[in-house]
Amino acid sequence: MNPSEDTLRKLLKEPKKVPTIGRYQIIDTLGRGNMGEVFRARDPMIGRMVALKTRRFDLVYEKKDLRFVIDKFFEEARIAGNLIHPNIVTVFDVGRDGDYCFIAMEMLDGDNLTSHNKEDTLLPPLKVMELVRQVCLALDFAHSRNVIHRDIKPANLMFSRDRIIKITDFGIATLAGNSTADLQVMGTPSYMSPEQTKGLRLTPQTDFFSLGVVFFELLVGRRPFLGRTLFELMENIRYAAAPSILSFNQKLPAALDRIIHRVLEKEPELRYQSGQELAADIEQVMAGKSIPVRDLKATRKADLLKPLDFFKGFSRKEIEELIRHGVFIRYNKSQVIVREGEVDTTFFILLVGRVRVIKNNRKIADLTKGACFGEMGAVNKSPRTAHVVAQEQCIVFKLDLKVLERESPDLKIKFYQVFIETLIHRLEHTTRMLSMQGAAAQAARSHETPKGSAPPGEAVQGETLRPAPEGTPNPEPVE
Repeated sequence: MNPSEDTLRKLLKEPKKVPTIGRYQIIDTLGRGNMGEVFRARDPMIGRMVALKTRRFDLVYEKKDLRFVIDKFFEEARIAGNLIHPNIVTVFDVGRDGDYCFIAMEMLDGDNLTSHNKEDTLLPPLKVMELVRQVCLALDFAHSRNVIHRDIKPANLMFSRDRIIKITDFGIATLAGNSTADLQVMGTPSYMSPEQTKGLRLTPQTDFFSLGVVFFELLVGRRPFLGRTLFELMENIRYAAAPSILSFNQKLPAALDRIIHRVLEKEPELRYQSGQELAADIEQVMAGKSIPVRDLKATRKADLLKPLDFFKGFSRKEIEELIRHGVFIRYNKSQVIVREGEVDTTFFILLVGRVRVIKNNRKIADLTKGACFGEMGAVNKSPRTAHVVAQEQCIVFKLDLKVLERESPDLKIKFYQVFIETLIHRLEHTTRMLSMQGAAAQAARSHETPKGSAPPGEAVQGETLRPAPEGTPNPEPVE
């Protein structure tokens, strides 16, 4: 029999028997996924209706891994069963029947938030804030028991019959500190945190990032990070700055935009540290009050930018405003920062570390702290003409020039003045070097080397670039 055949249909082939899984009588199917189905079922011992979630791990995992995965399933089901909170679905039972593992949960007759995450079905912003506030407090409760959900998304936030929002599906929850690799089902790609996409050890802040994606989506009707392919989606989650909700709806409170930007920070330590803290800020906005900027790393970020030549003409306040619209990204050695042929409007400033410019598989130049790159492609909206690859762990400040178009005219004009001055200095430097290279080439033909000349080089995106020595390796691939 085909193992993927609908379970209910198989059970109903035996009309003399009441279809059951474990002791639970199957009424109908509520939904199905990659590894199993969810049934409306009845517990005959006490007459209670339950949602029976089943899993068929043998359809996904190799036989050698099954024992570990099934044990992990029961461990995490027991974790979820200990979470008794009004905004968390109640788990009644867990068991196994043949190839099926199952969890019997509280039956919720309401819809989930996928009914309200499209532009034409959005709930009022105040209602969205109240729902998210309740979820924050439920996550705070779970985190206080050392439990991370790992799959916060609209489909897992359901209304009960009396319209109370509840977090469902703690089926892939984990104890804080456990590796995501322990159980390979890690979450839903569109709602993953950057650290989830990298397979790193998780903290409660991963749930806040996922909730931030949901929050953004419920307010404007689209997710903050999109991609035409899974790879592009993962790259945007890891490295792209989240757009402002105000660019989609200018009537939303500016303080709410600050909350969402903080919860969508790439680095977990920059996000809210507890659900209570996040809920408190949401309550302030709901009451029509402003919220203080409580990003504990904001000063450190400004300290990284202020000493750089590019930012010497900016005030502290202006730098902090730019920081809010850009993103700080940490790249590990051999990760590609800029890809040849890409077209976008972002440019980069290197804050820590060293990067290498590579064209036609040859080293062109190494750039260090304070260097800008990607400017010409950002201004001209033309394809990038070289790769830029991290040579060691780096931190860069990435800013999308389109974002500045939506900011205050004074800041935009000042930024572009510095930006253009930087390009002019680059062009002057390149002109001098090309002149010296021409003189060197002419001297070489006459077997003379003029004093002060420089060896020939190449220019890419305004940089004066020298050819690599023989044997320079290609950059390592980025996983």
